[in-house]
Amino acid sequence: MTVDVGVMPPPNDAPLPTGVQVKRKADGTLVASKPLVDLLVDARSKYDWPAGTGTAASQKRILALEANAACLTGALDAEGAHSIVSMISRWAGNNKKAQTNIDFASPQTRAGMMTAIGRILGPSTLKNGLDGLCALPGLRLVTATKVYRFCCPKTGAAVDRHASYFFNSLDIVDPEGIRCKGTMFKREWAKGKHKTSRLAIYNPSHHVANRDQFVDRYLPLLAQIASSLNCMGANFRCAATGREKSWRPADVEMAAYHWWARFGPKR
Repeated sequence: MTVDVGVMPPPNDAPLPTGVQVKRKADGTLVASKPLVDLLVDARSKYDWPAGTGTAASQKRILALEANAACLTGALDAEGAHSIVSMISRWAGNNKKAQTNIDFASPQTRAGMMTAIGRILGPSTLKNGLDGLCALPGLRLVTATKVYRFCCPKTGAAVDRHASYFFNSLDIVDPEGIRCKGTMFKREWAKGKHKTSRLAIYNPSHHVANRDQFVDRYLPLLAQIASSLNCMGANFRCAATGREKSWRPADVEMAAYHWWARFGPKR
């Protein structure tokens, strides 16, 4: 039987540089390998989004978005929630139709944004809050996780095609040498001629699977990697301030995103 490779699902992972892995100790603690530490420190320091913005300007905008989101969530109302979603969606590069739907959201939709953001602020209601955001016009899981990342910068992190690819490819090695992948996000071909892949979030079952992967596996993994880096004293240098900083889960995601955008497969 002949298989049409053009319609086969994309691979979920790809090789990372030699030695880039996480080691699981006997007590369950995760420790980043020296090659992974070096990769993340270098990539986080050079983070640049949108590409070509420049590291200092790009990272300065990140800090401004965090500050704005903190101010608006401090006394959250429907208009503040709408402002949060709109500015983060615009920063994220959401498509024109989606951005228009967000910018001109109805009062009912803005109220829905407020309710959903209120829920993502609490760990026990995070999944429900993400579902609430994803049910609104112009929003899907990738953008919803970015809203979470900025509303909860100490514990949150976003996921997109690059970050999902990186952590699907990252090996966790147990004391016996048995390997498993860091995450198992579902991926699919983007529309068109299948030149690139994306996170599979456009049908209900895939949304649920990837939402659960994000909350139950991805966020704890990034938190443990951040803790490992901090225990080693492997700080990164913030291009916006020139100061060395300790790691949060969002910083691990930013580093992984930036490395994969530069060096990962384009498919």
